[in-house]
Amino acid sequence: MKRDSLSKKIFIYSALIITIAMIISYSISVFFLEYHFISERKKEFPKIAREIEYFIKDNKNIELKNYIKNLKETKDITVLMMSEKEKKWINNRGGSGSGFLMEDLEDKKFIIKNQRLTEAKILLYNQKIENNWISIRSSLSILNYYKKEIGYFNLLAAIIAILIGLIFGKIFSKKFVKDIETLQANTKEISKLNFKSNLEIDRKDELGELSKNIKKMSEKLEVAINDLESFVSNTSHELKTPIAIISSKVQILMKNENIDSETLKIYKTILRESYYTKELISKLLILSKLDVSTSIKRENINLKGLLLKITERYDYLEFSKNLTLNLNLKDIIILTDKELLQIALENIIQNSLKYSQDDKEVKIELEDNVLRIENEMLLDNEVDLEKIFIPFNRGKNQRIEGNGLGLTLVKKILLILDLKYKVYIEENKFNFIIYLK
Repeated sequence: MKRDSLSKKIFIYSALIITIAMIISYSISVFFLEYHFISERKKEFPKIAREIEYFIKDNKNIELKNYIKNLKETKDITVLMMSEKEKKWINNRGGSGSGFLMEDLEDKKFIIKNQRLTEAKILLYNQKIENNWISIRSSLSILNYYKKEIGYFNLLAAIIAILIGLIFGKIFSKKFVKDIETLQANTKEISKLNFKSNLEIDRKDELGELSKNIKKMSEKLEVAINDLESFVSNTSHELKTPIAIISSKVQILMKNENIDSETLKIYKTILRESYYTKELISKLLILSKLDVSTSIKRENINLKGLLLKITERYDYLEFSKNLTLNLNLKDIIILTDKELLQIALENIIQNSLKYSQDDKEVKIELEDNVLRIENEMLLDNEVDLEKIFIPFNRGKNQRIEGNGLGLTLVKKILLILDLKYKVYIEENKFNFIIYLK
């Protein structure tokens, strides 16, 4: 299954986050700028009125004139003044305004209206100070112009921010993903029981801590595996040696011409059980070695030649049960571990011969990179395909020699060699198929 790289995802998420942030910023500017502007002006206008009142009461006309001029230049706030007697607004530039009714003036009240001549929308605040009226005004129409400017700058800032964000996101994600890939490669080697990987990642964050923990785990696992290999090797020697001695001594005793039939029967039983124990120990040790095996020795092998060699080895079963071995083998060369594959095939072929009906046919076909082994099952044999790979599960085959570990070995070896397989029963015929890629 094709996977999206983490670097690509980080890159896309970074761009998405920046885009969303800029959209939110632009939306807030467009929809709430005027509201915020009016709110701030409503706080400021009464303060300006108090300042003007201070200048008027102290007759500081020059300071008042400069103050009003400064408001216009720095905050675009216009202040008009009018004496009740003159009934004409005078601004700081010497201009004037008229055409209104005195009775329409309302003290300390905010009004939003359009200018008569320009239709420009303004915020208006009038206040009476002694015998004068002051009118403090600020244009709201200018905000529409500013909104457009802000929009252009937001768009430009968004594009620049996205480009910069993507560049830094790409650089950061590469560095971040590179370290993760290093950890992934190392853990993959550890899963193959290869503990020689370099696990050092010079980081002060969680990834650096993770690499240290993996290194510690790898070192402890290596020690444990080495101890287990040593134990398996020593156990193999300690168990096989006494069994071999018992077998050889019993064989010597059986050659005694004066032995009675009852004693001979006992010797045969001891010899049979010693062979059984020897085979059982051998398979248990193979299973243990497979668990701690650190490498697969792959080589090109002629599978047809290997199958012929195996069938020849077990021809005593073929002859004792009067079986017909039907071989259809094509020349196929595969790259695999010969020793492991031979153990698996020996168990499969031996089983097909042991558990076949007498006087029947056993088929072994090898073509198109598929190995198919088929045998006629015993009539009273019931096989549960879901349990045949469970260790020591022999079902109703107790009367046939065996230890119930053969197919367990087969399954583990095929898994190690990464070979797909299938088993099924059809018309009382047991089929074992291996796909050789």
